[in-house]
Amino acid sequence: MGQSLPDDLFFFASKIVWGLLRADSVLLILLAAGLWALWAGRPELGRGLVTAVALGGAVIALSPLSNALLRGIEGRHPVPEVAGPVAGLVILGGAEDPAGTLAWGPPSLNEGGERFFAALELARLHPEAVVLFTGGSGRLGGSDLPEAEVARRVLTGAGLDPARLILEGASRNTAENARLGRALAPDRPGQWLLVTSAFHMPRAVESFCAAGWRELTPYPVDFRSRPGAGLRWAPAESLLDFNIALHEYLGLAAYRATGRAATPAGCLVRP
Repeated sequence: MGQSLPDDLFFFASKIVWGLLRADSVLLILLAAGLWALWAGRPELGRGLVTAVALGGAVIALSPLSNALLRGIEGRHPVPEVAGPVAGLVILGGAEDPAGTLAWGPPSLNEGGERFFAALELARLHPEAVVLFTGGSGRLGGSDLPEAEVARRVLTGAGLDPARLILEGASRNTAENARLGRALAPDRPGQWLLVTSAFHMPRAVESFCAAGWRELTPYPVDFRSRPGAGLRWAPAESLLDFNIALHEYLGLAAYRATGRAATPAGCLVRP
C-alpha cells in the first residue's frame, strides 16, 4: 500500500493532532471548558466537566492502567538471543537532547539513553557489524543540532571506531528513519539488529518492514513497564507513561492507515 499523505503534510499534521490528543492537553481543555461553563451560568455542565477531569486524572495517576498499556506494547517483541552473522545495528533517534547539548557542551541524553548503552555493547560483541544511526529532529521548528550529531559524539566518545559509523540526520519520524536509513544501509550478509525503546518497537518494526528492510531482528531496550504494578502515588510518572502508550497506539494506527507501517511477515529473522 502506498503512502496516502505526503511526508511533510503527515509530519506537521501528526504533531498538531498529537498535541491536542495527549492526555494532559485533553484534561486541560476539559478543565477550561468546565470553568467557562461554571462562570457562564451552566453549572451542571461545568460540574460534569470538572468531575470528568478529576476522575480521569485520578485513574491515570493512581491506577495500574498506564503500566498495563505499556506492557501491552513492550511485550510484543522480546529481547532476542542473537545468533549468526550481524550485518549491522540500527539505532533509532529519540534518546538525544540536542538543546541540552547546545546549552552545556557535552552530549546530553534523555531517559531513553539505554539505546546507546545497548548498541555499544552489541557493537563490541559483533565487531563485524556496522552501526547505522538514523535521526534528525522531530520538532516542528527543527533543531540547530541534529540528533545524528549528538549520537556521533556519544558513540565515538565511547570508543566506537568512526569507520563503522553511518549517520542519517534528515529524518523527522519513525517512517523517515526507516526509509532514509534504508537508503544508506550497505548490502552486507547477515541480520540487522533494530535497537530502540521497547514501547517504540512495534511501530518501528512495522515501519521498517513497510520501507523494504529484510533480515531484521528487533532488539528492544529501555523498558518502562513493571510486572505486577498496582496502585501507586506517582502522578507525573503515571501521566508520562500513559502519554507514551497512547502515542504509540495512536501512532501505529495512523502509520497503518497511511501505508507507513506493514505487517512484519517476511522481514524478520526467525530463530
